[in-house]
Amino acid sequence: MVRNVTNYALDSDPSSANTLKADGQNPQPAWPSPQPGQPGQPGPWPGQPGQPGPWPGQPGPWPGQPGQAGPWPGQAGPWPGQPGQPEPGAPPVPAPFGSPAAPGQGGAALQLPYELALPGGWEPQKMIRIMGTVKPNVDSFAIDVRSGWDILLHFNVRFKEGGHHHVIVRNSMINNSWGGEERAAPRFPFKQGEQFEILLLAEPTQYKIAVNNEHLLEFRHRYKSLKDINKVSIHGDITLHAMFMQ
Repeated sequence: MVRNVTNYALDSDPSSANTLKADGQNPQPAWPSPQPGQPGQPGPWPGQPGQPGPWPGQPGPWPGQPGQAGPWPGQAGPWPGQPGQPEPGAPPVPAPFGSPAAPGQGGAALQLPYELALPGGWEPQKMIRIMGTVKPNVDSFAIDVRSGWDILLHFNVRFKEGGHHHVIVRNSMINNSWGGEERAAPRFPFKQGEQFEILLLAEPTQYKIAVNNEHLLEFRHRYKSLKDINKVSIHGDITLHAMFMQ
């Protein structure tokens, strides 16, 4: 796809065309729970030196792994009749995000495309947390950080570019004109049919993106400020379980 390229000051070379294939060695991500008593504090960023544990606010591994107390939000629990399972009629395990009525924070799968409204803009150092499952027949999915009709960050995960290549494309569309693509990435952390967790952190000069408890990449702001952002949307071949700001 040919785009009208506008020159921007970037940390990485937008002409880079590195593509990656999944290596099958990605760790299972941890299920989130916001930090109690610390509204808006994302905690240490994954991959920083000296950090002893997983994502901020993470108590342990994904639901269903050894030592995990509860199921995936919105599921009633493991199959009945398995050892150690509660009797029929027992109260359900509460979802880790609080009330099932809280928009975007667990319960039934969210309908795509899904939009998270940010009427007051995006405060620096706030994070958007996204949990989902890649569909087995996935082609692609994308996250768009928007200001009106402008797309300030387009994070596009492609599983079948050119028929079989895996690549994560980042770009922006300002005044209906696409900028230069950024494609270089240290790895491709998504796998067909598997759960994932994305953290999107806003800083004054850039976004930071982490996937499955590991920092992945940055994307520098090209135009407008964080206060101009009014929504973040997601669409594509995934099942979306939760998407919220903290």
